[in-house]
Amino acid sequence: MLDFQRYQLEFTAHIRSPKTAKKPMKVPDARMGVYSEIVFNNIYNSVSACFPVCRTILSKSAWLKLTRQFFALHQATTPLFREIPQEFLKFITSVADLPIYFQQLAHYEWVELAVSLQTVITPKLSKKTDLLNENPILAPANMLLEYDYPVHKISAEFKPKKKESTYLLVFRNTDFEVRFIELNPMTFQLLRLIQESKMTGEQALISLAEQIPHSETHAVIAFGLEILQNLIEQGALIGSVKNTN
Repeated sequence: MLDFQRYQLEFTAHIRSPKTAKKPMKVPDARMGVYSEIVFNNIYNSVSACFPVCRTILSKSAWLKLTRQFFALHQATTPLFREIPQEFLKFITSVADLPIYFQQLAHYEWVELAVSLQTVITPKLSKKTDLLNENPILAPANMLLEYDYPVHKISAEFKPKKKESTYLLVFRNTDFEVRFIELNPMTFQLLRLIQESKMTGEQALISLAEQIPHSETHAVIAFGLEILQNLIEQGALIGSVKNTN
């Protein structure tokens, strides 16, 4: 290893963990301290901004310890600063002493950033929206999410002790605002069928009715159409396209 490479490794190792990695020779303590503080604070502020609820449910010392561990131990796979929160998500999967809901809460908080940055292609929509006879189209930047805990309710005052299935639609509207909608299980399944199977609204609702014991198909279609129309009004659905299946 060349001298400058050894120096770089010592320099970055000390920045990551000043207490355990030796400082390179001939670097003044004060200057090294400034480098360490600036770099760590950038990471700390980025993670804290993306995960404000995660931060509040831990003590100040526990949050500081967690972010220092992330900074010192995690080997990131991207040089992009905006992807630091996603790297933090990867890191906490290996941390054992966190609340049982912490990973899902962190994912929920990261989703807003992820959807805001999604690069999408909007399909050419039919001139007249037909939610039953064509394939309804979700806002192109979206995530359909299923969690084991009510992540959208967690706060310093509410920390769930048991599982509670939670379904959410997160989407970016035409004004580039990220919106969250809590879904019931039926609506979640309906949207998943529409998105993944490219079914018409009616096909998806008939398929859904077949999965519901003792349901009447016409009632499920009528109820489902109301749901789809409401999602149109909220901007979660943007129109429809002719089904090609």
